Amino acid sequence: MTLRRTLRVLKHRAGRALRPRQLLATLTLIVAMGVAVGLLILVVSESAAGPNGLTATPTTPKTVAPKTAAPKVATPKAVTPKTTKPVDTTVPLGVYAGPGSPVAATAFSADAGAPVPYAFDYIDGSSWQSIANPIWFVQRWNGSGFRMIWGVPMLPMTGATLAAGAAGEYDAYFSQLGYTLVNNGQASSVIMLGWDPEDSHLPWAVTTSRAAAEYVAYWRQIVTSMRSVADEQFQFAWDSAPGSDPVLPPALYPGNAYVDIVATDAFDVGPTAVGSGWGAVADAAYGPDWFSTFADHHDKPFMIAKWGLVPTAQSGGGDNAVFVSQFLRWADGRHLFAAVTWDYGSWAVTGGAFPKAAATLHTVAEAGAVPPISKIVDS
Repeated sequence: MTLRRTLRVLKHRAGRALRPRQLLATLTLIVAMGVAVGLLILVVSESAAGPNGLTATPTTPKTVAPKTAAPKVATPKAVTPKTTKPVDTTVPLGVYAGPGSPVAATAFSADAGAPVPYAFDYIDGSSWQSIANPIWFVQRWNGSGFRMIWGVPMLPMTGATLAAGAAGEYDAYFSQLGYTLVNNGQASSVIMLGWDPEDSHLPWAVTTSRAAAEYVAYWRQIVTSMRSVADEQFQFAWDSAPGSDPVLPPALYPGNAYVDIVATDAFDVGPTAVGSGWGAVADAAYGPDWFSTFADHHDKPFMIAKWGLVPTAQSGGGDNAVFVSQFLRWADGRHLFAAVTWDYGSWAVTGGAFPKAAATLHTVAEAGAVPPISKIVDS
C-alpha cells in the first residue's frame, strides 16, 4: 500500500470515530475509567486509616517535656533492723522487797539487770491511825527514785465493817491519808486499794452479794475522799483475782469513774504449777488473760500487781525458769502498766531459792524481752 492510500484510510477511520454516536461512547468510556480509578484510590486510602478513621501514618511519638519536679525513683524502702528492746521499756518492772526496803528494791534492780521504775509496799493496817498516817513508810521511800505503789487497807484488822465504810463513816481517815502522801512527796502514787477482796483472811473480804455491793460503795467513798485533797495526782488500782459464786470479779468492779488501773496477780502455785507452765495460769477462769481483756474492754491500763514463784513445799512450781520466761514473753505482748515482782521472804525470785529462775530473769531483762525468751524456752 502506498503512502497516499494509507493516509486516506486513516483519515476515513478518524472521520468515522468523530461521528456523534462514536464520540459519546468514547467520552463515556473515559469517564467510567476515571471513576474507577477514583474509587480505587479511596479504598486504598481507607484501608490505611486507624480505628477512628484517622490516617494511621506511622510517626515519631511526641516528646513529652519533663516536669519541673524530679521523677520518682523506684528505690526499695529502707528497712530498719529490729533491735532488742530492754525489758524495762517493754515490761516495766516493779518490786515488792519487804516493808520499807528501798535498799533491797535497788538490789533487785541490779539482780534483774534492768531499771525497775516501781516499788510496792503495804501500808500498816493494824489501826486507823497507822492507815491514815503512814509516815514511817513514806519517809523510808522518799528520795529512793521509785514511783510508789501503795497497798492501802480498806479496814483495820478489827473494829470496822464494809457497811460502815459504805455509809461514809471512815472518809476522814482517807482524806488524812491523802494529805499525808501529798505533803510528803507522794502525790503521784498508785493506790492499790482493798487488794484481793476474795481472800477470806482480809478484813474487807467479800463472800456475799450484799458484801460485794458494800465493797463497791465503800471503794467509791474512799476514792472520792482522797481525790478531794489539793494537788493529788493519785491513780487507783483495782486488784482482784478469781473468787467463788456468787461473788465473781465483775461484781466487785467499782466502775470506770473510780478505777484508773485494772490489776491481778500471777503466781506459779496450785494445780497449774506442776508441768503446765504459764499458759495454764493465764488461761484459767478469771486468770490474767481474762483480766487483760476486762481492762481493754473498760479502756484501762493493765497491771500484774504481784507475780512470782512459790516453793514446792507450798504447792508451787519451785525454781521454774520456764514460767519466768513465758510470763515475761506474755507480759511483753500485753503492754503492761507494770509487772511487780515478789522478791521477799521464801518466795523471793532473786533471794537464792530459785537460782535458775533468777538467772532467766536477769538474762531476759538485761538483753531484751523477745529474742532471749524464745531462745531460753526452746533450749
